[in-house]
Parts: sequence; C-alpha cells; structure tokens
Amino acid sequence: MIIDALDQTWQAWARLGEQLDDEQWARPTRLPGWTVKDVYTHVSPFPSATKAGIEAPSPDAPVSHDDAAALLAFMQRPGGVAEQSAELLKESATARAQTMSTDELIAQFAEIAPQAVAELRETDLERTVHYGGFAVVPAREALRIFVLEGVAHYLDIAAALELDRPGPMAGEALRVTVDLLAETADPVAFIDAATGRTYTPVLPVMR
Repeated sequence: MIIDALDQTWQAWARLGEQLDDEQWARPTRLPGWTVKDVYTHVSPFPSATKAGIEAPSPDAPVSHDDAAALLAFMQRPGGVAEQSAELLKESATARAQTMSTDELIAQFAEIAPQAVAELRETDLERTVHYGGFAVVPAREALRIFVLEGVAHYLDIAAALELDRPGPMAGEALRVTVDLLAETADPVAFIDAATGRTYTPVLPVMR
C-alpha cells in the first residue's frame, strides 16, 4: 500500500536525522554543491505539504496527469519544469539549510509525518490535489512521487555517509520507486534495453 511505503520512507528519514553528528550534516554528497543538510532540508517539506494538501479542498480543475509516471515524464522533458527549476530548488534548499536547525528538520519526519500518515489513512486517495502549482493529480499518484523523492535522496545521503544501501528503504518503498522509474521510461525501449535487444540508452528518466 502506498501509505505504508510513505510511512516507511519518512520513518527512515526521522531515524537518519537523529543519528547524524555535526560533521555528517556538513559532509558533501554526490549532488554537486549539496551537503547532507542541504539534501535533508530539500526533502523535509514533504510531510507538511502532504498534510496541507489533504486538508485543503480538492482543486476546481480537471486532472492534468492521470498517473505519477506521466507527470514525471512531463516534468523531465528537455527545457521542462525540472530543468527550469533545478537551480531554484538548490538555492532554496541551501538557503533554508542555513536558517533551520537540525532539530527543526528532524521534527518534520518525527512529528509532522506521523500526523500526515494518520490523516492519509482516513483519506480517499482518488481525490485530486495540486502538485507543484502546475499540475492536478490523484492524491495516490502524488504520494508515489513523494516516496521516490524520499528513497532517491536517502540513497544520496547514504552514499555520502557510507551507510548500507538500500538499508531501511528495502521492501515496499524501494519497489514503489523502481516501479515508478520503470513506468516513466518509454516502455518498448525499456523492455528492449533490459532484455539486451538494444544498447540505445533509455536512462536516466529523472535527473
């Protein structure tokens, strides 16, 4: 269940933050120019955003993307949303990392996330929500992207800190992430590449 995968992901982030020391928070990651704290800060708004999204009325607008893979493919188009917003996201994360304490960041996952998960378990996940100010999607599909973001960036930090990978993301959270990334690729090209029929690159589907 997607809520269980999200709960698993955010619990892992809470435990991760609680075990880091000052040197680890400041360590560079494989994302150029991003420290561990920068990456953690980038992911930290997701619990509050989820809670706000499900408490708000459904948007008075049609669904723009039926599923998470379609939305990711749209965002990742050359010159699209992901490319246009990449530098802004980095600047926002690094700026907030300078002003927020690690306790504030951890609280998003240790305190706000359990509240959001509890509310999600009482929510119709087929209801629509705004995504990023440019899309309207079923809530279930937004949550799939939140899991992907949590898993991918956890692996960024785990690589920087030489932690086991996938570590606490093994199981449902990892499956959700792999499935979504595979769905985002061109299906025929992905099958041909995965089965050795072609060596034409089909990845990455997300940067």
